[in-house]
Amino acid sequence: MTKKAKRKDMLKEKLEELEEAIRYNEAMLEELYEKQESLFPVFADLVKIISKLYNEMEIDDEDVKNRINRLKDAFNENIMKKYAMSEDDFGIAYT
Repeated sequence: MTKKAKRKDMLKEKLEELEEAIRYNEAMLEELYEKQESLFPVFADLVKIISKLYNEMEIDDEDVKNRINRLKDAFNENIMKKYAMSEDDFGIAYT
């Protein structure tokens, strides 16, 4: 084999390794998204429960209010509709 052919084979082999690594990373990323999506309903229920507990205990905590508002902002309308969540699910008593 000539030097040029060896280099070409080496580059082809490296390219195949990179393609395999990319496919693996894509598969892992897809799996992570699936797991994240499957855990979202549980997380949403926890937010609802915590909000209701704070309402019932009449706790006025600015830090919790800010955290709940950040969660609400993080959940776009499509996610909230998918899991039948309303603005009230994030409500906390602040009187």
